[in-house]
Amino acid sequence: PNFEPSTRSHMKTNMISNVRNTFLLVLVLAFAANAQTYKQTGDSYLNVAGKSTLHDWTMTSKEPVLQVAFEMGSDGLPAQVKTLTLTVPAQSLKSQHSAMDKNAYSSLKTDKFKNITFVLTSAKVTKGSIECSGNLTIAGTTKPVTLTATVTTKDGGILHCTGSKTFKMSEYQVEPPTFMFGTVKTGDEITVTFNVDLSLVKA
Repeated sequence: PNFEPSTRSHMKTNMISNVRNTFLLVLVLAFAANAQTYKQTGDSYLNVAGKSTLHDWTMTSKEPVLQVAFEMGSDGLPAQVKTLTLTVPAQSLKSQHSAMDKNAYSSLKTDKFKNITFVLTSAKVTKGSIECSGNLTIAGTTKPVTLTATVTTKDGGILHCTGSKTFKMSEYQVEPPTFMFGTVKTGDEITVTFNVDLSLVKA
């Protein structure tokens, strides 16, 4: 059939649009095929350490929830990081002093903000190392941070990730907790250390 020029132009535009959409779909499917999702396993933990007027202190969470999508390299290590989220229930952090824990939860406002979270915005991968930039949220305050994780392999295809980050609690509007009726005061600076094993999530 003979079409008016405007009709032929419209059909051509639709054809180009369909080709473009098909190409984008292929890219999405290719990403889905290459990306592999990992989740924490085993004896993964996260430590928060600092100083006080009495002694150094540490709080530990054995309940960090880390989920990350990697594109893997031929060496069995991540070549790219596509997504990464870390969630730590604030009240899963425990020290050896229940009074300090209680005051720490008060400082973290755990009645309103149940979790400490980190969401990746970008990552730079070199062999065995990942520089992660993202948004860290503590007690309802979100700040951009960058930290470096070291990644090695273990038996069974497990990825072992370690790293640390030092910052001040006041940056997140958190008042350093005290205990023993205020006679022992904690310092503002803390160091967060993580030790996480990741296993492949089965489809």
